[in-house]
Amino acid sequence: MSCPWFHVPSVPAPGSSVALDRDEAKHALGVRRLGAGDVVVVFDGRGSAADAALTGERDRDGAPVVRVGAARSVPRPEPDIVAGVAPPKGDRWATALDMLGQLGVRAVVPIEAEHAVVDAAGINRARAERILLEAAKQSRAGWTCELAAHAGLAAFVERMVAEGRTVFLADQGGAPMPSAVPARVAFAVGPEGGFTAAEASAALAAGAVRVAIGTQVLRVETAVVAFASALRARADVPQVG
Repeated sequence: MSCPWFHVPSVPAPGSSVALDRDEAKHALGVRRLGAGDVVVVFDGRGSAADAALTGERDRDGAPVVRVGAARSVPRPEPDIVAGVAPPKGDRWATALDMLGQLGVRAVVPIEAEHAVVDAAGINRARAERILLEAAKQSRAGWTCELAAHAGLAAFVERMVAEGRTVFLADQGGAPMPSAVPARVAFAVGPEGGFTAAEASAALAAGAVRVAIGTQVLRVETAVVAFASALRARADVPQVG
């Protein structure tokens, strides 16, 4: 079984020590019941990770201390994906975040939409960021998915296009997913009622391309996983753009 991963603000130089924060310490000592000599991996969520071991020591605040071995760089998954999502209600939002975090998307942007049932500006960001961090640990990723600022659909598309990304708008009436995708891409999934015609038109005018994932009507959390998975599965085919 692979050793557990724990997040630290930065990975120190080999031979140095670092203390785990309260949440990570609770998981290491209370949930995993780790002790002196147990091997773990520490990562900073920005592409650096290192093997480490618990020393059995505590810092002045009582946090467990680990000693770090050689650090390594973890490449960002390809293609580089940003997901725009109109947040669904309750645990379905948590599920969407967890799955997107495990799939290694660069960022999630909560999308404001007329048919939305959840205010994208009012989501619990601290909880959402914790879910994304736990997803990175679960998937043994060197990168943590960013929770970006909320935006309307057209503004999201404009921002992504300005970053040099191809933007796909999830739409049952759209074209099939292309067999090869750009190295930098974004997609937007609307609420259960879908984006309005005006919202979709503004997104298309800003540069989005309508793309369908099958013919079924999917829940938001299912659609985002299907879209991100389809894009990720194309990482080993020739890239364009």
